[in-house]
Amino acid sequence: MEFLAVEHVTKTFDGVTALNDVSFDINVGEIHGLVGENGCGKSTLMKIVAGVLDFDRGILRVNGRQIEKYSAIEAVKQGIGIIYQDLSLFPNLTVLENIYVSQMVNNTRSLVFSATYRAKVDAIIAQLGITIDLDAYVDDLPIAKQQLVAIARALINDSRLIILDEPTTALTRTEIKHLFVILNRLRSQGISFIFISHKLNELLEICDRITVMRDGKLIDTAASAALSTAKIEALMLGYELTYPPKQSHATGEVLLSVRGLCKKNSFQDISFDLHRGEVLGIAGLLGAGRTELALALFGVEPAQSGRILIDNRPVAINNVSAAVANGIAYVPEDRLSQGLIMEQSIAANTAICSLKDYLNPLKLLDTGKMRAAVAGLLKGMQVKYGDMDKEIRMLSGGNQQKVVLAKWLATNPRIFILDSPTVGIDVGAKSYIYQTVKEKAAEGMGIVFISDELPELLANCDRIIMMTRGRFGKEYNTDAVGNEALQQDLESV
Repeated sequence: MEFLAVEHVTKTFDGVTALNDVSFDINVGEIHGLVGENGCGKSTLMKIVAGVLDFDRGILRVNGRQIEKYSAIEAVKQGIGIIYQDLSLFPNLTVLENIYVSQMVNNTRSLVFSATYRAKVDAIIAQLGITIDLDAYVDDLPIAKQQLVAIARALINDSRLIILDEPTTALTRTEIKHLFVILNRLRSQGISFIFISHKLNELLEICDRITVMRDGKLIDTAASAALSTAKIEALMLGYELTYPPKQSHATGEVLLSVRGLCKKNSFQDISFDLHRGEVLGIAGLLGAGRTELALALFGVEPAQSGRILIDNRPVAINNVSAAVANGIAYVPEDRLSQGLIMEQSIAANTAICSLKDYLNPLKLLDTGKMRAAVAGLLKGMQVKYGDMDKEIRMLSGGNQQKVVLAKWLATNPRIFILDSPTVGIDVGAKSYIYQTVKEKAAEGMGIVFISDELPELLANCDRIIMMTRGRFGKEYNTDAVGNEALQQDLESV
C-alpha cells in the first residue's frame, strides 16, 4: 500500500532546474534507497518531501490524499520526519529532553514537566528495543546512540515515514548492523524509511527498492534484488565505471620514518616507515586514534614524544608550517570545518596554500597569475564549477573535496595524509580521487590513506596497518588478504 507519492515535481533555483518532472513513491513498511551523484537533486527532493522547500509544479500525496498547502509543520502532521546527517540534536540537553523537545515546543502551556512525557518516551524506547539512559546528556553519547535518539525523536511525533540522510557515515560495521536490526523491526511495524547513502553495498543490504537520480531527473527505480553496485554506478553516472588494476609503485626508499610517537589519551608507541611511491592504509574502529595520529604528523596537535624522520633526517613537526615546509600535506576528515573556508570563494580556497607562488617582485599578490593557476588546478582535478568567485559552499560535496585535494597538491608535497577522503561523496568523485592517489604514488609521492571502508583500502593501498586503542597492531599485505578476513579481524579487536 502506498504511503507517499510525489508526482511530476519540478523545482528551479534562479533559473537552474534542480528537479525535472520527478515522480517518486514510498510504500507502507518499505525501506527505500535514494542514490545519485552529489548535486543530482536528492537533497532538494527530500527537502520537498519534508516540507522544507516549496516546489514549482507537481503533486504530493500522503495516504492517497493530495496535500494542497505543504510545509515542515504540515509534513510532521502527516507523519513525515527527516533526520539530517548532523542529527540536529542539542548536545547540552538530556536524551529525554532531546526526544520530547518538539512536543514541548508545540505545547502551548507556559510550564512543561518532563514527567508528562517520560511515559511516552519510555514507550518509544521499548518500540525501538534498545536500552538508553534518558537522563544522560547527548554530548556524552557515542554517535551510534545519538542516531537512535534522533530516530526516537521522529517516532514520538508519530512519524510513519522517516528520511535518513547518510545515517551510517560515522558508524562502525557493528553499529551499522545494530541500526539495520532496528530499522527492520520498525519496518515490520509499518514504518517506512527513505535511506540516502553513497554506500551502495549498504543500500543493497537494507533496502527493498532503490531509486537512482542523475542531473535532477529520476533515472530508475528497481527492486534491490535486481541491482548490483556496478548497475547502480552505471545508472548514476550514465556510463559503466571501470577501475584499473592495482599496481604498486612502492620503492625501497624510505620517505617518512616514525619511531615511538606518543600522545597522552590519543596514541602510544607508534612506529612505521612510509616508502617512496607507497600507499599505506590505516584501518581501525572509530576512536582508535587514527585521526589523532594524522593531526600529530601534520603538526596540528603535535606528539609529546617520539621521533619523526624525513629522508632519514630528524625533523620537528611542532606546527602546520613545519609540516608544510617538510613537504607534508593533509586532507582532513571533516572538509567543511577543517578543509575549507565556506564563506570564501572557490578561487580563494584553491589558492590559499600556495599564495606565495603568486606574488610579484614587490611581494604583492598577482591576481591574474593566481586566477590562471587556480583555473589550471580546477581543470586538472575535473572540478565542476561555474564561477570561481562564487562561495565554495555552492559546490557539491565531491567537488568541494576535489578542491581540498587541489589546494594541497599545488604545494607539491612529498608526503600526503588522507583522512577519510571519500566520506559523503558519490562514486564518480570517489573514482577520480582513487585515480589521483594512484597517479601521485606513481610519481613517487608517499601516501597515508586512513579510511573506515576496508574495500577502499584494499583497492588503493600496498599495505594496511590495523590501529586499536591508540596502538598499531597487525599489518597486512593487500595482495595477500581479502575483505572478509580483514573485516573479521577489525570486528574482533
